[in-house]
Amino acid sequence: MSDQKFKLAQPPQKQTRIKGVAGEQKACEWLESKGFKILARNYYTQFGEIDIIALCDNLLHFVEVKTFAAGSLSPRYAITAKKLQKIYASIDMLLFTCRNLQLPLESNFSKYERDAHRIVQSLQALHIDLQSCQYCVDALLIWGDSIELLENISLE
Repeated sequence: MSDQKFKLAQPPQKQTRIKGVAGEQKACEWLESKGFKILARNYYTQFGEIDIIALCDNLLHFVEVKTFAAGSLSPRYAITAKKLQKIYASIDMLLFTCRNLQLPLESNFSKYERDAHRIVQSLQALHIDLQSCQYCVDALLIWGDSIELLENISLE
């Protein structure tokens, strides 16, 4: 019997998550190089996840990141109406939570409320009022070495 070691393939779900984390890191670096301030990553609600929440020119950007290998189908096809509905529902929940936070936060507050509070604090530190702040949903597509930002995507 050989002493040769075999590297087992990771389950597809874990491989997908690893690729997603790497893509989100690349996306954050790219956004920061373009002047965006990253406020949060992987914000979860019961409706779904917002990959990146960023601020640029007093506009909040909720960014969906899609990463695909070069030569595969364009990542544009992975952004479906169902995915956008989940993103918009998550944004609504985040904004509702931020606007209705009772401060100071108590230890029994939910993770959503604590995460929302951190986002509010980040905005306040930048002198941005969440009540009057405009926002948009963007898609950042990583396709091999190519990066493309599709700004203000919608369900229409």
